[in-house]
Amino acid sequence: MATGNQSNLCSICNKPSAKYLCIGCKKCFCAKDFNEHEQQLSIKFDNEVVRSHNELLDQIRKLERSNSLSLDLFEQIEQWKNTTINKVEKAAEKAQHELTELIDKQRIAIIKQFESITREIRYRREEENFVDNDIDELKQKLEQFTQKDTTKTIIVTNNQID
Repeated sequence: MATGNQSNLCSICNKPSAKYLCIGCKKCFCAKDFNEHEQQLSIKFDNEVVRSHNELLDQIRKLERSNSLSLDLFEQIEQWKNTTINKVEKAAEKAQHELTELIDKQRIAIIKQFESITREIRYRREEENFVDNDIDELKQKLEQFTQKDTTKTIIVTNNQID
């Protein structure tokens, strides 16, 4: 049976002479174990906090010393940017040129188709060689021509730059 108060027992040696309370871990200690506990906390502080702080400080100092290296990297990045911009501009010019050619080909094809209908209309008008069916047929050709979707879809198959 315990004769002393359990809360006054040292958390290390279990002696009833615990007079010190650590406000961090809320444990009671005798004078000897309390001093040892403080030493362990001091070692832990140095090993975990001060060491990490010093390592970060060293890294910051290395960054300050490596400023010339970072200037070289910035210059390389700027060169890469300019090279990339030039490639994109050339690719855009090439795409615009190809699109212009495609539009011109499409326009020429439409004009040829329309000229064919125009010749037929002129011929029938000059010769007065038409009947009701001819009028309906020509009207239908003109409607089909105007209803034709002359816009084309351009599909980008990759994002690569030649």
